[in-house]
Amino acid sequence: MAAALLAVGCAAEVVRRRWRGDWVARANRELDVRDQVLRQEAPETVDLRFEAHRLRELGDPAGALEVHARLLAARTDALGAEHPQVLLTRFNHAGHIWEAGDRGGALAAYEEVLADMVRVLGEDDPDTRWTRKVLAIRREKAEGAS
Repeated sequence: MAAALLAVGCAAEVVRRRWRGDWVARANRELDVRDQVLRQEAPETVDLRFEAHRLRELGDPAGALEVHARLLAARTDALGAEHPQVLLTRFNHAGHIWEAGDRGGALAAYEEVLADMVRVLGEDDPDTRWTRKVLAIRREKAEGAS
């Protein structure tokens, strides 16, 4: 009996490691693609990203939103509206809208980007699933506040 349990445990560990290895490999490939896209960005766009982050950290959500809007426009112009990096930038922009206090506008932005992610990336894409989860959490918070 102990030998059977040990064999099952070993088999489960092999499956777990193989699954983890596949997941890590997929994550590394995705990061390589994102890094490549970001390395090809114009320096001005990179500056906008850092400036939006800086303003957010300093507690200026309105300023961060304004700068992030310019970042979103620049990325959309450079990469196209359906590029995965632009979709992620739109997701982040919805977060800036939320932090600036426009709950309704943020929820609408999350819904729009989620619909586009489903269409472009598919239902099972990790970014699509994450966007759906964040939208549900933000809806709950918005409903609880009213």
